[in-house]
Amino acid sequence: MSQTRKIQRTISRRSMLKLVGGSSLTLAAAACGAATPTAAPTAKPAATAVPPTAAPPTAVPPTAAPTAVPTKAPTTIDWWTVPSADVGSQAQQEALVAEFNKLSSKTSALAKPTFLPDDGFSEKMTTVLGTGTGVPDVATIVLDTWFPAASDLRDLIARDKIDINVYAKNFFDTRCRFGEKIIGLPITVGATMYFYNKALFDSKGLKYPEWGYTMQQWLDDATKMTDRSKKIFGAAMPTRIWRGEFFAFGAKPISDDGKTVDGFINSAKSVKMFEFMYDLATSGAVPTKAEFDVLRTEGTGPIDLFNTGRLGFAGLNNGQFDQVDKAGVKFGLIHNPKVEGEDIFTNAWTLQLGIPAASKNRDAAWEYVKWLAGEPGQRFMMMNRNGAYTPPMPALWPDHPGKKDPRLDFFFKIIDSTRHVWEFAGKFPYFTKATRPSQDVYDGIYAGKIKRGDIKSELNNLVAPMQKIVDEERAKLGLK
Repeated sequence: MSQTRKIQRTISRRSMLKLVGGSSLTLAAAACGAATPTAAPTAKPAATAVPPTAAPPTAVPPTAAPTAVPTKAPTTIDWWTVPSADVGSQAQQEALVAEFNKLSSKTSALAKPTFLPDDGFSEKMTTVLGTGTGVPDVATIVLDTWFPAASDLRDLIARDKIDINVYAKNFFDTRCRFGEKIIGLPITVGATMYFYNKALFDSKGLKYPEWGYTMQQWLDDATKMTDRSKKIFGAAMPTRIWRGEFFAFGAKPISDDGKTVDGFINSAKSVKMFEFMYDLATSGAVPTKAEFDVLRTEGTGPIDLFNTGRLGFAGLNNGQFDQVDKAGVKFGLIHNPKVEGEDIFTNAWTLQLGIPAASKNRDAAWEYVKWLAGEPGQRFMMMNRNGAYTPPMPALWPDHPGKKDPRLDFFFKIIDSTRHVWEFAGKFPYFTKATRPSQDVYDGIYAGKIKRGDIKSELNNLVAPMQKIVDEERAKLGLK
């Protein structure tokens, strides 16, 4: 992104720029349905001077008071959201909503948040979007399977002259477009980075990672830091397949045109990737599948283990700097480990704030979407999250409250100089569905059910079911 690189130089001069959030999206929240002004009463005419001989003028009856025009009540819209490091805690989001609702006399809209747990949000959204009933008016349209059920915002963007060029192009193009449609406006930008515990590195006399750090170096260091007797692990297995660690091997599950599976899911690079994950799972440096399931049941995920000093590496993101700081862990940052001869890949994202096509309050919902994703909403979020929020608008980055933190510089380097997973995955609305069978193989490796020598045949067995999904989904979309 040439614009991002230009801003990157500014970041270096100013210690740190901010990242996304409300670039000057000239989104002036449109005043929808404002009350019609009442006509002023007719003024009583001035008395006419009367000559002494003339009869006195006839008295003019007083003008009747105008009838008041009732003000239209604002439309209440339902916003489904999740307390998270991306958008903020429940209290922070409630403050955001309160800020928008101050404008109800102009927007004729009031936002009402419905807070859902992360897993519950995805499940409920999938259900209501599938049936078209009970949908929220506004939500983040984050799963590719939801895209067809999202409202196309192009007519509203054109009507209100919204300049989408204020957004970081790579994030907008890979996450907010669905074919010819625009299904959302971006809020926040984030990327996974590997946080590493400096104390654990120091205790083993290990050198801190540097740019170009490889998957093999990561595995070696994680193994050396592990002390299972103290339940200290060097790393954790990625929970989902086809993230940065997988693309790091140059592997792809399907062809670049999204049509072909054979020769890709079972390619030599894919085999090498799955074999590495087998080596990681059996290294002793990560919790076993059974141990990890127990930890998850106890509410102890990677960030919890890292914050208690029990994890050498954790794949976390820029929104979690403050959480780790509060835990008192001294940490460094490195990109997703790479493979020699291949590009560095990053799990980078934005959240697409959109309107389900089945919403009955589209215009009112749009008022909230364009305010929250515009400069006013993004600036408010950026300035009220203790430096943990980065908006998707480069114009706001110089004002980032965390600009003096060198870790933000590293975050900008990550998103500007590495490949983004969604550059490939985001091209295909069926990517998640088509690759689901490969998740089963990965889970089987982690659970110890698939041997290293059986990986090639397991991948060969994925070709037919994955190709069937690709063909069916492309047919549904009218793609040849």
